[in-house]
This record gives sequence, structure tokens and C-alpha cells, in this order.
Amino acid sequence: MGRKAVDITTKRTIILLRASGMSQHEISRKLNIFRNCIYQTINKFNKLHTVATKPRAGRRSKLTDRQKRAIKLQQVRDDTLYRRTVSRILNEFDMFSYVAPRKPRINHRQRYSRLRWCYQHLSWAENDWSNFIFTDESNFEILNRKNRIYIRRFRNDLKRFERSQPRVHKGGSVGIWSYLTYHGLGPIVFYDGSLNSDKYIDILDHHLPTVYEKFLPQSPRKILLQQDNTRPHVSIKTREYFKKKKINPIPWPGNSADLNLMENIWSILDDKLLKYNINNAEQLKTALKMAWMEISHDTIQKLFESMSKRIRQVIKRRGFASHY
Repeated sequence: MGRKAVDITTKRTIILLRASGMSQHEISRKLNIFRNCIYQTINKFNKLHTVATKPRAGRRSKLTDRQKRAIKLQQVRDDTLYRRTVSRILNEFDMFSYVAPRKPRINHRQRYSRLRWCYQHLSWAENDWSNFIFTDESNFEILNRKNRIYIRRFRNDLKRFERSQPRVHKGGSVGIWSYLTYHGLGPIVFYDGSLNSDKYIDILDHHLPTVYEKFLPQSPRKILLQQDNTRPHVSIKTREYFKKKKINPIPWPGNSADLNLMENIWSILDDKLLKYNINNAEQLKTALKMAWMEISHDTIQKLFESMSKRIRQVIKRRGFASHY
């Protein structure tokens, strides 16, 4: 309606004056509005019975459909486009932003080893994993938690720097070792400093007999002990200990944390530590013990049930890391 839009109050006045018997020419002279505008307002009211303005399409898009498809397929970022524009177009195609998970870099030799191991255990059922012992160690820091803490705030929040996660260069840590069987979790074993062969042998010497007691003496299957290929596990001293005790750990493919159920236990444990206020090593040990007791047997059963899915996924991805 001309260069300047007529507000809703003026439109209502036009309708009232027309209803009172005034002609369009008289209304135009009285309100000092073009006669064409008067005609369009009255005609619209007669058809739609309202003078409200319909919502408009908005500013014309800078991108054509072909350009939008190019952004979807190639995620092309043009310097002339704002980042928000690119993000909005990607969201239209259900492409949202996620944090990329951290996975180990797996070389060709490790891929071959992982595939061979998965094919060897592809036919295993849940009952076959019931005689499997998963072992692992981990390091938990006092202040530098591994988990992300998400907060909601306004963009220009003056206290945004106060809502932070404290981190220090050296805040102390606690090393723990444990095992996982189909029958349940083992105890938490704490050790100081880095794990070496002597500490590892001492842990095994004190806790391996307890592990085997969890299995029935008349078990028809051989009990299988799993460990990864870190240096304390495969050192000459450790291998001599296994030979002396007549223990044969199963061969384990390198960089296969996604196949070790203990890695999921560490992640669950790390999540549970978020609700504890930890300031020193003793508080961390206490929190670890309490969180360890909270891990249910149903969680353990679900982890063992996922082994067949993990193996199939590794095979499907040709030896690369799975999402577990």
C-alpha cells in the first residue's frame, strides 16, 4: 500500500468510515491516504473479514536450492556467508553439530589383528563369554575430571567466567586396577605412581586366586584371562610369572579398548564421580569405592550382552573403532 505501510488502527478506521456510509473518495480526502489504498483495504476486508496483515516470507534467501544441497553434501563455507546462515541451512537437512568422539588411531596391522580376533569370536554366544575375565587399570585425577560439565547461560552473562571447571597442571591422581566377570565386578585395587611389572605381578598374585573362585569348579569351559598389550602386561618378568603360574592370557589385538568391557566400567565410574566433592587423594579413593558399589549387576549383564554387537560392528567397519 504505497511506500509506507498503513497501520492496523488506520485500516480499522477506514472500515468504520465505509460502514457509516462515506465513499472511498471522501475517506481518502479525510485520512489523506491514496484512494487505491482505501480500495485494497475495503476489498480485503470484504473477502477475509479481517484487516490484519498476513505473515510475510521474510528476507529473500541468499542461497538457491542447488547451493543448499552443495552445503549439505560438502559443507562448503563461503566467506560471504555468515556462520549462522550455514548452520541454519545444515539444520534444515537434519545435520546438527556434535562433539566428535575420541577414538584411537588404528593402523593397518592393528586392523588386521582386530578383524582376525573378531572373526575368531564371531560365533560366540552370551554363555561363551561367561568364562571370560576382563582386566584393566585406569588413572583418576583429583581435579581434572575427564567428563564435560554443561551449563546454560546468557551470551553476555557477566558471571560466565565464574561458571567454569577448575583445572590444574598437577593436581594428583589415583591409579586403580580391577577385573570384570559375568558374575560381577572385582574389588578396587589402588596403586601409587605408574604401574610397572613388579606392581602388576604383586596385584595379580594377591587377586587372581579370588577371581578363579568366582567360577564353578565343574565349569566345562576353560577360564580365559584378558589383558591389553601395555608394557607391564607383556614384559619378560610378567611373562615368566604367567609361565610359572601356568596361566595363558588370550592374545589381545592392539588398540582395542572398544572390545574391553572394563573401559565402559571406567567411563561409568567417571560419570558417578561428578556428584562428589573431591579435594584430595583420600576423598577420591572414598568416592571411587562408593561409586564402585553403585554399579548394578544389570549393567554388567548388558555389557556382556553387547559383546556380539561390538564384534559385528568392528567387522562391519573393517577393523576400525566401533562406537562403543
